[in-house]
Amino acid sequence: MAKWRDSLERRFKEWRRLEYAVEDTLAGRRVLRVSGPRTPRLTTPVSVAVKQAELGAVEEKFGAGLACFCLGELTGEERTAFLKAWHDRLESGATVVLADRRGEGCETPDQLRDLLTPHARILNVEVGPTFWWARYERA
Repeated sequence: MAKWRDSLERRFKEWRRLEYAVEDTLAGRRVLRVSGPRTPRLTTPVSVAVKQAELGAVEEKFGAGLACFCLGELTGEERTAFLKAWHDRLESGATVVLADRRGEGCETPDQLRDLLTPHARILNVEVGPTFWWARYERA
């Protein structure tokens, strides 16, 4: 039981560290937040928040974007389509943050760089034991 509790506490601390980094990165910006089907609570202030399935209804452009738990359960083709649709709603030069659980196709820094490089300038990828997050400027 103690091992399970320690594991849960480590994941919680990892998520909190990610949450603080996201909050600092997006502070003062007009943010479009897209959340996947099982996104944990985030304290980061946002301008517009939508579920992944509702992204197509967003017509305006934003200076920053936050997508949490949107890629991990998608196939490679679905990831490409989501990223295109999402980046179409972000201004060139927008500050972008993605975060998700490690999963197939999104496990290593190299896989994430390959996925995000077509959309990014100044790409920073961090991979923890449970989660990964990427910050960049939209190309």
